Amino acid sequence: MLCAIPVEILIRELDGVLYQALHLARRGMPTLVGDRMVNRYIRSTDRPLIYFDSDQHVPTNRHVLDCGGVVLNVNSEGQGLVDDPPEMQANFAAIIEHATKICLWGEKQRDIMTRLVPADRAGDLPVTGHPSFDLVAERFLGYYRNEAITGEHGEDYILVNTSFGMFNHEMGFDYYVKMLSRMEEWKVYTDPEHLRTLKVRCAHQERTALAMIELCRMLARTYPERHIIIRPHPAENADYYRSRTADHANIFVSKQWSAREWISSAAAVIHHDCTTGLEATLMGKLVLQYEPYEDIEGSATLMTSIGHRATSPQEALGRIAEGGMPEATSRALRERLAPYLENVNRCASETIADLAAGYGEGRGTWVPEPLGMWDTAKCWRKYLSKRLRAHQPGRNGRKVRYALNKFSRLRKEEVVRRLDGLRSAEPGLPEVSVRQLCLNTFLISPE
Repeated sequence: MLCAIPVEILIRELDGVLYQALHLARRGMPTLVGDRMVNRYIRSTDRPLIYFDSDQHVPTNRHVLDCGGVVLNVNSEGQGLVDDPPEMQANFAAIIEHATKICLWGEKQRDIMTRLVPADRAGDLPVTGHPSFDLVAERFLGYYRNEAITGEHGEDYILVNTSFGMFNHEMGFDYYVKMLSRMEEWKVYTDPEHLRTLKVRCAHQERTALAMIELCRMLARTYPERHIIIRPHPAENADYYRSRTADHANIFVSKQWSAREWISSAAAVIHHDCTTGLEATLMGKLVLQYEPYEDIEGSATLMTSIGHRATSPQEALGRIAEGGMPEATSRALRERLAPYLENVNRCASETIADLAAGYGEGRGTWVPEPLGMWDTAKCWRKYLSKRLRAHQPGRNGRKVRYALNKFSRLRKEEVVRRLDGLRSAEPGLPEVSVRQLCLNTFLISPE
């Protein structure tokens, strides 16, 4: 059967999606990959397919199921499920009504979900891990190495990854929440109790962000010859950090490139409660979890246990001076992660591909055709309109820039380059062909 995987945030999700597509190709299954045009393709046909859902768009899921297809929910926010308040956990559990299976990060997440879904659906909660984390193994360090980064910043830079997108959102907190609340699947954002929870999280994020900025300034003074890189979450306003560090020439704020490209050549990685800490740990890096306040209400508690815990700038400086992550510490962290992240034990992409292949066995397949000239022109018109509107001042411009940052133009050559790189890192992956169907939408097929 044809598989379809929409990508929401290009810089964060593309590698994992392509790696998953290669494992599907190994089982003879083609994969449709790209932006929201993937959903348009799906809704324009009544042929059955296997849809990899991540954003719980109910109309698309229902269409796939009504046409005899399969919906595998593969959500990228598994750590949130552990910490989410009950109303958010229930909101996530409701996906089961519009999915064939919900693929969960680990046993702990399944324990939570089993209590929330109908008893007759508890068997539809396989523990698989997430495909993206298959790539945070040391054999992929070369794949992520970026010569442009090392050429400018060397290989002794300190990476400080921030994840404070609630209070420091590119579009502002109030507008962001209002936008989410308009979506049918996120009506929980209109609940007063949930909004109070979010405001507590905002306050904690703000004071922690300010503390991390002060840590960066101290690092810059202590190591004047080294570069300190602040990499904000894609949803964050980077100018918040630039305006507060502009007096230090060796502090750089950048959203360019992926977090893993920065991690691969960093000497040390500092985070607060971000998946970057998890990724850096599994990639064998020195990781510091910076916790300047004892109260971590509103933080992702799983992530706050990843790395050497530092509660003050002096403690963080001491850890960096020691250098390296001891093997015993790294091993203990992996054991701590295993119940929450099945990737520690096995390859999620293989598990999910086997699951998909079981549904596709004996059912044949079909492949979509490229859009016609008129529909292709409309895609380009919409994209170019966004590029122009991104220059607008104020909120409208920020909203369009936010959308473009999530999924900018993706060329076929870049897709092919990444697929080749993944096969170089893991030679057993199969050869595939890549066909561009329209702007930002590709068909990856086994050869």
